[in-house]
Amino acid sequence: MQNPAHYQSLEFARVEKLFADFAKGRNRSLRVLDFGCGRGKYLRCFTSLGCEVTAVDANPAYVAEAKKNGFSALSSDEFLGCDPSAFDVVFLSHVIEHLAPEILFQLIPRLCGKLSIDGRLVIVTPTPGERFYHDFSHVRPYLPQSIRHAFGQVGAPIYYGENNLIELIDVYFFKDPWRTRLWRSFYLDTGITGQSTRVINAAFEQVWRISGGRIGAVASWLGVYRLRAREKPDSSVANGVSG
Repeated sequence: MQNPAHYQSLEFARVEKLFADFAKGRNRSLRVLDFGCGRGKYLRCFTSLGCEVTAVDANPAYVAEAKKNGFSALSSDEFLGCDPSAFDVVFLSHVIEHLAPEILFQLIPRLCGKLSIDGRLVIVTPTPGERFYHDFSHVRPYLPQSIRHAFGQVGAPIYYGENNLIELIDVYFFKDPWRTRLWRSFYLDTGITGQSTRVINAAFEQVWRISGGRIGAVASWLGVYRLRAREKPDSSVANGVSG
């Protein structure tokens, strides 16, 4: 059966390649924190690459499921209350869009405080647009420029987070097939107009597949960040943050 035409399949392939590159040539396992692991979509991927993975989530059911599947897992409150750990990569996939800015301003410095000096922060999150607010749990979208203004811009007259904390070193954008979601016939799928709409959307999907996901509507982005400072940021910057 063919995989669904969805931008998250492109995200998964890119994450798998990135982490394989991160893990290459090391004399020990890559230490990965999957913060906001959800149902564990990436946990098996990371372990298959030989990574040492810690799963963290605010949902107790997801933590219990990760433990049941043999992963080291903690609630976000338990994890953030622990002493700082030296992770090579902190991974946030589809997490930050569920957080208000005041929570994110606290969380990112705390997670960076658990990175090794040469570690990487990897963020995957949707872009703003028609698709974004289909999910009622989305609070607001964030773009690379949002993260830069909050945590990376140097010498800005106005900034909102911990300035000069991280810098972007790589970025990717992922596309979904175009779909006629703002057409009446997309929802009232009857008669000739409904059939025509199905044909149009099937054509859009085929164009997306043939182009390898290069043609469609931008739906998400992935950013790779490194710490700017020579020393790790203070992990006690904030208290009471949960993922």
